[in-house]
Amino acid sequence: MAQKAQKHAGVANCPTRSRCSTVAIKMSTPANLFPGLNDIVDVIEEFPLEVARYMTLLREIDAKCVHTVPELNAQIGRFLAGSRQPGSPQLQTINRLFQDLMPSLEEKMHVSSIAFETLDRLVARVELAYEVALKNQEIPDKLRLGNDNHPAMHLHHELMKKIESKQQSKSQQALRSESRREAMAAKKMHVDPPAPAPASYAPLPLPPAALAAKRRADLPPPARKRKKPRDDYSARPKTNEYGEALYCYCNQVAYGEMVGCDGENCQLEWFHLPCINLETLPKGKWYCDDCKR
Repeated sequence: MAQKAQKHAGVANCPTRSRCSTVAIKMSTPANLFPGLNDIVDVIEEFPLEVARYMTLLREIDAKCVHTVPELNAQIGRFLAGSRQPGSPQLQTINRLFQDLMPSLEEKMHVSSIAFETLDRLVARVELAYEVALKNQEIPDKLRLGNDNHPAMHLHHELMKKIESKQQSKSQQALRSESRREAMAAKKMHVDPPAPAPASYAPLPLPPAALAAKRRADLPPPARKRKKPRDDYSARPKTNEYGEALYCYCNQVAYGEMVGCDGENCQLEWFHLPCINLETLPKGKWYCDDCKR
């Protein structure tokens, strides 16, 4: 029994077994499950150590001047209360004390600058780790934003829903405008040209009265009754430098809400609502100013 107990004790105290159990524990623990929060915790642990180290150095520098600074203040006070002559021995003493303090002051400034750079680096590291934690969703919204039952949070959610609904409605209107433009373009492409007259058809000769009436009809109307000719947009570029089609009187690309002209020979086809002084899409058929002439 004693030998068996010793055997079990030897197995229990085996260093190989303890090392294997340690490796198993390390492997079962995910090391990079929360990288952002782990880095924040590391910085929080390092921050007070760095502050304590640099504050200790500053106190050691102050300890070197514990007797010099009071003596310097006393010498300056006696000089101001006395004759204040340039060649006074007190000025020489003040100068000597300043020279003794200069190395300590320079060392203190150097330590302070290094401490500032170190703490600034730690703060930047915390900010970067916080961004990583937000990106990986390591911090729940309830912990980061607080309780959702607060009235301000309800107002925030309502405003966000309104903004999302407005954006969705604008995108749907843009899709409807785009589909309407495509349908109008397809309709114009499929319009059949008028059938030509048969070649064997020969018009009958007109009587003299009808011939005179036809000549009068062929004459141009008076200038005061002549309709305003339609603008010719054939010289305008159809696309911009990026290959995008141009529309409307403003000769710009398609954007926002647009309305298509129902005229069969409309040269501009599509128009921006602000350019034609409209706020909403018209109902039914719509014609531009050129097609109305």
